[in-house]
Amino acid sequence: MQEADPTDALAVLGDETRIAILRALAEAEEPLPFSELRRRADVRDPGRFNYHLSKLREYFVREEDGGYALREAGSRVVAAAGVVPGPTTSVDDAPQPDAGTDNADGCPVCGEEDCERLFHVHLSVPWR
Repeated sequence: MQEADPTDALAVLGDETRIAILRALAEAEEPLPFSELRRRADVRDPGRFNYHLSKLREYFVREEDGGYALREAGSRVVAAAGVVPGPTTSVDDAPQPDAGTDNADGCPVCGEEDCERLFHVHLSVPWR
């Protein structure tokens, strides 16, 4: 998989409908089906909604069995933008992995399976 161009990814965020979709997903406690996500984002035209959702799926949203959910990048964008009110979590409050446990799901910080970073600078996501 080739590296995503940050300019292209950020350009996807330049639309109010897409921000409404990200906000709806951030506020949800579980993946949302297409129709429920469209309702929560307050978009009446299913074709228009599908167009914007498909743009977000390139970088920020993933499709799951139960519907749509934020990817790690989507969660970070929402947290950085502050579009979901709620308590903040400091790095000290974030759950720490147990020493000696194998993290089969990937990096305990970013979630990537093949992460080779020595340092991570990120925002904690209070709703995940």
